[in-house]
Amino acid sequence: MADLGGSGTTPGRDAEPSEPAGAGRSISPGAVVRRRGARTDRIVVAGRALSLFVLPDPDALLDALTQEEFDRNDGRMPYWATLWPSAFALAEAVLTGPSVAGRRVLDLGCGLGLCGLAALERGARVTFLDWEPDAVALATASAHAAGGSVEAVACDWRAPPPLPPFDLVLGADVLYEERNGPAVAVFLARHLAPRGEAWVADPGRRHAERFPDDVRAAGLAFLERRALPPRDDAKSLVLWRVGRA
Repeated sequence: MADLGGSGTTPGRDAEPSEPAGAGRSISPGAVVRRRGARTDRIVVAGRALSLFVLPDPDALLDALTQEEFDRNDGRMPYWATLWPSAFALAEAVLTGPSVAGRRVLDLGCGLGLCGLAALERGARVTFLDWEPDAVALATASAHAAGGSVEAVACDWRAPPPLPPFDLVLGADVLYEERNGPAVAVFLARHLAPRGEAWVADPGRRHAERFPDDVRAAGLAFLERRALPPRDDAKSLVLWRVGRA
């Protein structure tokens, strides 16, 4: 992969701290850590140790989901609390890929923020974005615990607030629903910097097969499809690179 172009601004560790913002409110990362009973987990990716807050029982969110909550959240499932194989694979690609120092990097659908933390480790200016405010808060808390400063946004990626252009957008396993591919492609078309790229990791989900067509329909270029090493039960991991046409 070629070196990423970008604004050449200072890394995220030098930026001002930010708390998750969305729907006109801010959320204290520390308060979410306490309310969720989150604990710190140390994960080694590509030979580097990353620490992040995780929930004691991610499956409990699925077990406790009611029909009312499901309907209120537009049919979204609380998958955000699980560290999926695609996140590990994409974080490894970030840690071993071209320099992202000083670049604006967005972790789209960040969940617990592993990919964004990998970019932060390499000196990027990181923004976490997820529809679930607690996910963004926990990712932000992990960044703060590592001595980093990040931007954080809790919103629906179909209707985000004003955002700056990003040099790199990271998406790990964001194509798990049929409706996601077109929405992600449109988001990228609106938010990639002129020389920016998106790296989307997927474990071979059926709905993801149409993503290259979604990318082209949004006026973007499909740059590369690369197989990634299998991880756990994900045997067909791929990395897609998307850029401006």
